[in-house]
Amino acid sequence: MRKYIVLLLLFPVAIIAQNRTLQKAEKTFSKEGYVSAIQIYERLANKGIGSEEIYEKLGDANYFNANYVKAEQWYSKRYELKGKFPKEFLFRYGQSLKSAGKDKQAQEILAQYAKENPTQQRAKNQSKSLAQESIKKGSDVFTIENINTNTKYSDYSSTLKGDTLLFASARPRTLGNQIYQRTAQPFTNLYYTVKQADGNYSKAELYSKNTFSIFHEASPVFTKDGNTMYYTQNELKENNQRKVVNGRYKIYKSVKENGKWKSLGVVPIFKNDTIRVAHPALSPDEKVLYFASDAAGTSGQSDLYKIELHPDGTIGNPVNLGSTINTEARESYPFVTKDNILLFASDGHPGQGGFDIFALDLGQKGALPVHLSAPINSAFDDFGLNWNRQTNSGVFTSNRPEGQGDDDLYTFTNAKPFFEFDYNARIIGKVIDKNTSLPLANASVTLYDSSGKELARTTTNETGDFVFEKVLSDASYRTQASKETYTSNETNPSLALYQREVATTIVVDQDQYKLGNGLDLAKALSLRHIYFDLDKSNIRKDARVELEKIVEVLIQNPTIKIEIGSHTDSRQSKAYNQALSQRRAKATLDYLVKRGIAKSRLTAKGYGETQLVNQCADGVQCSEAEHQLNRRSTFVIVGQ
Repeated sequence: MRKYIVLLLLFPVAIIAQNRTLQKAEKTFSKEGYVSAIQIYERLANKGIGSEEIYEKLGDANYFNANYVKAEQWYSKRYELKGKFPKEFLFRYGQSLKSAGKDKQAQEILAQYAKENPTQQRAKNQSKSLAQESIKKGSDVFTIENINTNTKYSDYSSTLKGDTLLFASARPRTLGNQIYQRTAQPFTNLYYTVKQADGNYSKAELYSKNTFSIFHEASPVFTKDGNTMYYTQNELKENNQRKVVNGRYKIYKSVKENGKWKSLGVVPIFKNDTIRVAHPALSPDEKVLYFASDAAGTSGQSDLYKIELHPDGTIGNPVNLGSTINTEARESYPFVTKDNILLFASDGHPGQGGFDIFALDLGQKGALPVHLSAPINSAFDDFGLNWNRQTNSGVFTSNRPEGQGDDDLYTFTNAKPFFEFDYNARIIGKVIDKNTSLPLANASVTLYDSSGKELARTTTNETGDFVFEKVLSDASYRTQASKETYTSNETNPSLALYQREVATTIVVDQDQYKLGNGLDLAKALSLRHIYFDLDKSNIRKDARVELEKIVEVLIQNPTIKIEIGSHTDSRQSKAYNQALSQRRAKATLDYLVKRGIAKSRLTAKGYGETQLVNQCADGVQCSEAEHQLNRRSTFVIVGQ
């Protein structure tokens, strides 16, 4: 009996000890001390004290430290217990399965996640058509090489200045060698190394004591003249202990004076001290600063933003880059190439696992992120791509297992033909005889843009087909077909962004008129009114569309001559109207001559108000529509 009493007394003690251990683990986890938290949770799990909470926390702690393979092991144990999962669980589990090489299972879990969270951008991205892949021209295949200066510690977030490579590293140092509890490695500082003749890099040295902090520095970016640097640093609070606010990264600015860096302190992008701001990148013209932040309104853990940099040193207001780029997950580490391509890391867009690198054309409205191929991307974290598009080489960071340690730096070169965006598409078409429904060979087809500018001409083949190559997508066009003894007709094909091809059919009818003297081509071709601005005689853009039909008839019938007549309504004086109409007729003649019609085939005559088509003479009350009937152009055949 005494034995049982002892056991009963010990059992509550064990529960109390277990609860204290669990509380300690939770407290450590909440402070982002993930390495220590993992050790405590694992001790509990190895004692057989497994639970939904412990497995989730072990998965999360490893996930947040980018130990995705280990995270997958614990997430799998949690998944086996079923029940209700936290909001982020399925997404992180799916990403971890990718890193563990379990792609089929990853797809199933992410499909389950998308089904349970249909309104999330990440869910939409999982099922989104990757039409943007088709705009990649050339190769996004790269040759990569691990840099010899990497260590077993985290080496990441680089920038290139000629042969000098600047990067952040957690390697031990002599100055303030403190440990970052999240990773159990030293805080990172800026180092530099120089590329040698043999292709290797020199021993890494601390970059500048004037930019040094006892806490994190990372992701430097420089202006073209090399005299201004933006970089990420933990903000130090002004108190006796110089204590850092945990995780409150800010962007700092330093300027070079007399060969030494002088810190100008935090760039005041947001007023709120609790907002994290990190990883600056400059636009090619250095007028815009891109960065990552968790500011209010952010879609997920971090979004990409931009802010204008003014010449007087002031800055504009931060702007979120929107849902095309940002998701409910992480978007970070932006970089902008000289040809205005935004490169960034994300684990919210469909990728291979962990952070993946995406490219987006900032010069194309509505462009979507494009996923770069292996070996740039892997099943692990890949980020911080710095790409010199002139030499098609650069540096990026990855924590893939074949590296030398934690995060490693990799150089890369882009294989020929070099990667670029290509929005070229084509318009294919057919010309059909309206009466016979048969293809019409040897018809002339002209392509115009939306403003009426001629872009190209071609002729249909024996099956009535034509094609216009290398037209841009995300645009509208006009195709006009004409042939002798046929009335010309047109269609208006348009292409959406990323659409590679559009088909159109132009149906033309036999002429219902003879090209004889006295025929007004404006009536025969059913031309819309050729308008002029009030009191002006220059040819407007909308008038050019109609005049091109006259051009086609004159080209197809090189022997006919026409008189260009310009008519006005009865308002204004007869003399004024006569002079105005003569100017307009001459402007029309000049346009046709510029389009290649011989001047000897053309005459221009202004009729003023002498040939009204209705009763609207001087003193007669008429509506605007009735007056408009008199403001017309005629193109009468006067000889062959």
